[in-house]
Amino acid sequence: MKFVILDHSPPEPSAEPPTARTQQRHFDLMFEVDGEDTLLTFALFQLPLEPAISVEFKQLENHRSEYLTYEGPVSNNRGSVKRQAHGVWTGKLAQKAILSFDDESANFAGATWTIRIDLPQNLLFRVA
Repeated sequence: MKFVILDHSPPEPSAEPPTARTQQRHFDLMFEVDGEDTLLTFALFQLPLEPAISVEFKQLENHRSEYLTYEGPVSNNRGSVKRQAHGVWTGKLAQKAILSFDDESANFAGATWTIRIDLPQNLLFRVA
């Protein structure tokens, strides 16, 4: 299954106020899930760049699968997104998931992360 990390920048100032969740730059971590036509989505305010680190997240509503390849403005004055990384993942997010980054993922090219998502605590643990 595929995953993507999007850099989500807040909207430019305008007459229409931004929504609360888009006022701060964050990263959208999105996962394909078997049998679903939408992406499981989490907002991270930093990336777990080093092993043995945990970061807080906010689970968002599922997003359209088009976001696996989309870059550009987000509707309703919610800013814009730019792909930072993408690849495939295996396993179970709540136990142990392996993220294998595509060679086109800039600073993440060829990397592999082992993560676990703790929904009750809103923490993403990068194990390795």
